[in-house]
Amino acid sequence: MSDIKKYSISIAILFLILLFFTTLVDILIVGMPRIIITINILIFIIIASILLFSATITRFIICDKKVNKNLMKFNFMIAKTIYPIVVSISELLKMSKSSIRRIFIKLNNSYVKANKYNLTGEKILILLPHCLQFHNCKFRVTSTIDNCARCGLCNISDLAKLGEKENVHVFIATGGTLARKVIIETRPKAVIAVACERDLTEGIIDVKGIPVLGVYNERPNGPCFDTRVSVEKVKEAIDFFKGE
Repeated sequence: MSDIKKYSISIAILFLILLFFTTLVDILIVGMPRIIITINILIFIIIASILLFSATITRFIICDKKVNKNLMKFNFMIAKTIYPIVVSISELLKMSKSSIRRIFIKLNNSYVKANKYNLTGEKILILLPHCLQFHNCKFRVTSTIDNCARCGLCNISDLAKLGEKENVHVFIATGGTLARKVIIETRPKAVIAVACERDLTEGIIDVKGIPVLGVYNERPNGPCFDTRVSVEKVKEAIDFFKGE
C-alpha cells in the first residue's frame, strides 16, 4: 500500500470519528435551542471541509503537481495540527507510522522549496545523526566534526569536507536537546537535517521560524547503526539555500 493511500485512509477514519462525535453531540443536545444544534453542525462542516481541502492539496503535492505557495503553507499548518491524530490512527490500524511521516516530510520539503533563498554558507546549518559515524571509530566527532580523521570509512569524512568547501556549519547531534542547543547558539537562517523519518518529523515540528529541509539517511545495517546518506542530496540542499 502506498504512503498516500495509507495517509488517505487515516484522514478518512478521522472524518468518520468526527462525524460520529458530531452525531453523538446532536443526540445528547436534543431539546436544546436550535441554534446550538446548528452551531454543532456548522463546526462539523467547517472541519470536514478543511480535512477535504488538506487531503486534496496533499495528494497534489505528493504527485508533484504544481500548487500555489500560499496553499502549501496553509496545508502544512493543517498537517502539523492533525499530525499527532493521524499518526495515532495509523498505529491503531497497524499501518506503518513511517508512511505518515514521509508524507509530512514531503509536505514540508515541498513548501520550503516553493520559496526563494539566497543565503551565505555561514547562515546554513547541517545537522547530522551520530549513527552516521563508523561504530568502531575512536574519534569523538559529536563535540566537533573537525575531530574526524577523514579515513573514509563513513560519510562523516565527505560531509566534513563538504562543510569546509561550502563554508557551512556541520554538527553531529546525539539528540533533540543538543540539536536545539546548536540552533540557538549558531542562529542559522536555514537548516538541513539528516535523519530517519521519526527524527526528521520531530525536528521539523520542533524548529520554529527557520526553514528545514529533511534528507533521509540510508540504513543498510538497520536503524541507528552505521547509517549512510547521499552527500549529493546534502549538496543539492546547500545549493538550494544558496540560491544556486
